[in-house]
Amino acid sequence: MIFIKFIRITFCFLLILFSTLFGQIKIKAVGDIMLGSVTPKTVLPADSGKTFVNNISKYLTDADIVFGNLEGTFILEHFQPTKCTEPSRTMERCFEFGMPAYLAPVLKQLNFNILNIDNNHSNDYGFKGYDFTKQLLSELNINYVGKKEPKKIFIRGKEIIIVPFGFSEISYNVSDINNAKKVITELKTKSNLIIVSFHGGKEGRKALHVKNKTELMYGENRGNLVKFSHAVIDAGADIVIGHGPHVLRAFELYKNRLIAYSLGNFLTYGNMNIDGVSGIAGILDVDINEITGEFISGNFNSVQQVENGYPVIDDSFAGFNLIKKLTKDDFSETQLEFIGNGQLINKPPLGGL
Repeated sequence: MIFIKFIRITFCFLLILFSTLFGQIKIKAVGDIMLGSVTPKTVLPADSGKTFVNNISKYLTDADIVFGNLEGTFILEHFQPTKCTEPSRTMERCFEFGMPAYLAPVLKQLNFNILNIDNNHSNDYGFKGYDFTKQLLSELNINYVGKKEPKKIFIRGKEIIIVPFGFSEISYNVSDINNAKKVITELKTKSNLIIVSFHGGKEGRKALHVKNKTELMYGENRGNLVKFSHAVIDAGADIVIGHGPHVLRAFELYKNRLIAYSLGNFLTYGNMNIDGVSGIAGILDVDINEITGEFISGNFNSVQQVENGYPVIDDSFAGFNLIKKLTKDDFSETQLEFIGNGQLINKPPLGGL
């Protein structure tokens, strides 16, 4: 058994070395980001977000792509929320997140260079808030992917397209598998790489597990995310990054492409439940081959939110250990192996190299 483990580790080391010599793209990705909101209650960081930057920014460096899901919309003082009905607000079945515009530079200081804004909170203040958010991000030179708005970027001459999927009627819908495959097929070429971002699935601490079936929430179809993720990889996607459940979910290697089914709540200050597993998350740091898009290696740096939602590095490694357990439970046959307190590797089959 020790010899087999040695062979596996040696094989992975050689694979990483080979891939490094021939080029790789480094991606750092996190889950939900909400910097403070004036609705439903005004809860804002007293220091304009400086503590966020001081706590976590140094861990969001040294990557080609630093990605997250912006859960909410930036607003000016006179903007009004439009998504919820008054009864649904009163019953706390519907929430609207409006982040004051002065907080937006925090995202740049945290080193994000691309954000997802295709989610169920991006229109909390209507299209006025949605368009204003896009304007602010552009002024900060932060790329974004909005509803049916893939983004093409170039890294050292390599074309990479980030494609968003959501569950709204104006998104590339996670439930429309045939269209999802068509979208990816049309964007895929022999030379580019495709990152898929999706917002879907049930929410809350009871939504930790991924199952190969359709997930419903508040009567909404939020997708069969296993079927969806496999389909977009079959069509040409190289990595799939999920968010929406507000908790961590399992990882999977499918056709040697990494799927992160949910990266949880990363920085959600106020107005969001961060108790227990809802406050456990992390920073996914993954290298993919810049030619083939295949997974090379990765690391998961565990993060815990404290007080109203300040993210801090978690030396108990709760996030990594939770993903390790969920992956074992939900995808026991995956080739992904979890080592130490954060490392992710692709283990070779037992039958040999």
